[in-house]
Amino acid sequence: MILLLVPAVAMLTVTIIIPVFVVIGMSFFHYNLLDMNHVKWNNFANYRAVFTDMEFIRTFGRTLVYVCGTVFFQFFIGLGVALLLNSGSLRGRKLFRSLLFLPWTIPSLVVAVTWMFIFQPQYGIFNYLFQLGDYSVLGSPKTAMMGVIISAVWKQMPLMMIMLLSGLQTVPEDLKEAAEIDGATGIQKFWCIVVPCIMPVVKTVTLTSIVSNFQMFVLFFTMTGGGPVRATTTLPLYTYETAFSGFNLGKGAAIGVCWLVFLVIFSTVYNKVLSTKEVEY
Repeated sequence: MILLLVPAVAMLTVTIIIPVFVVIGMSFFHYNLLDMNHVKWNNFANYRAVFTDMEFIRTFGRTLVYVCGTVFFQFFIGLGVALLLNSGSLRGRKLFRSLLFLPWTIPSLVVAVTWMFIFQPQYGIFNYLFQLGDYSVLGSPKTAMMGVIISAVWKQMPLMMIMLLSGLQTVPEDLKEAAEIDGATGIQKFWCIVVPCIMPVVKTVTLTSIVSNFQMFVLFFTMTGGGPVRATTTLPLYTYETAFSGFNLGKGAAIGVCWLVFLVIFSTVYNKVLSTKEVEY
């Protein structure tokens, strides 16, 4: 049995554990791509540079805006669609479920290019439908983040929908019937029975979505490149710019470690808070 675990543990060690410790080690060194012969220990200088860099604070705020907006919309849209597919009144549910799941199977790069064409000012269908003329959604600091959020929700919502649908299908029917006998309304059944029963699924899919969107790089890099005027520069892009465009691998590693620590603390608190709302049956 132990031998069966060796390949998985070895793969996990090589692809995740070792790189994490390497990055943590790099964050304590002066590590410049243009001066690789003079790598030297500099204690917490990289972290001091990160926390005194106002651009890092602003980038962190923009990342939170993107993550909160994306997860919020994909969760509630996914839940609404899942409730609709779970109802017995909808015909062709299997066909709709298959069609709705298609966007999730499309690579992120293809999604980014597709939505760039949709938002194109001269011939994009988005401007045509909303009568925006030559207005550039991705070219304006006020709407660029919204454009990326829309494309992210379009791609990620199907997985959220499928996971929530699987959770809804596990809710015991006898609990719903007992609630009906006791005179509960539809809203009361949803909040008092359905929500607690699907809470483990909600906790898992939302946390997974939060973590994955904190790492979103392809959509931003392809659609906006962090612009305009850095309006869509998020942590992944800022880390990339610092480490490879600015040639400062030490500071880039420190940004990544700060980002990692935040996600670990957030995940721990998030799991503990939502675990109190779960129900056993």
